[in-house]
Amino acid sequence: MDLKTKITRSLRSSTSDKESMNRKILKWHKSLKEVETMLNRGRGKQG
Repeated sequence: MDLKTKITRSLRSSTSDKESMNRKILKWHKSLKEVETMLNRGRGKQG
């Protein structure tokens, strides 16, 4: 499991009853996904 997924899951489970925190976590998750896409864009295919 990569770091991004681990952080997202732990935050989500610890704040499941707090709606505003859930929104922030979803924003962070989206931002991290965008960064990951940008970083992997130059790599090309692996394997």
